[in-house]
Amino acid sequence: MKPILIILFLFLFSSTVNAQQQFQLDDDLVYAVIKDPQGYVNIRQTPSVNAPVISKIYNYSVFSCESNKTNWWKVLYIQPDNHSKANWVEGYIHKSRVLILNNWRTPGKKDSLSVIVKQAIFEPKKHQLFYSKENPNNIRSELSKIDGKFFWGTDGEIPKEVISQIEVTIKGNLINIPKSGFDDLYEPHLKNISICHGPDNTIFISMSNSDGAGAYTIIWIIKDNKYYGRYIDDSMV
Repeated sequence: MKPILIILFLFLFSSTVNAQQQFQLDDDLVYAVIKDPQGYVNIRQTPSVNAPVISKIYNYSVFSCESNKTNWWKVLYIQPDNHSKANWVEGYIHKSRVLILNNWRTPGKKDSLSVIVKQAIFEPKKHQLFYSKENPNNIRSELSKIDGKFFWGTDGEIPKEVISQIEVTIKGNLINIPKSGFDDLYEPHLKNISICHGPDNTIFISMSNSDGAGAYTIIWIIKDNKYYGRYIDDSMV
């Protein structure tokens, strides 16, 4: 079967667009990046400048943030391009270092920025499937890796569809998204795409995929017309 080709034309940011809207994850969480001249921000174990540092967030990396009325905001963060589902970091950063990503937009009709997403049927026989046992009695085995990698889109079941290619074009310049940026992403929803322009010539492209226990959001990060990295959020599962 031939891959399904979807071409989406997305608006570039304009100061004349509709009022700002936060990309809501649930009642409290939004997506954000840091703003700090040092290029990184410490994640602290508790909401205090004296609390132990448990990780760092670097410029242009996306994280999930719980904004509130205090000076310290709770964050959920996983290292960009990390292929493990269990490496979430939960901690606090000062709100003065947070830049919430606003103006997420659905696809428009202008062609100054375009995204081409190719979706294909997943063919198990062409891949190495790795299974794990759910309990010591081996009552049920679950798919844990595909071609040696963790994957997103199902809860231990063989996926049906895969993202096979992504191309981003900005003002006629083709931005190459490497295979490692999408070859572990399954059960795509081609209509669930949004974009947001961030600081320092960054563009964030979001796609929410799958359903139920396999649901996740992928955010590709473009910096200076080059692929910078990605952020995968399955924290709502």
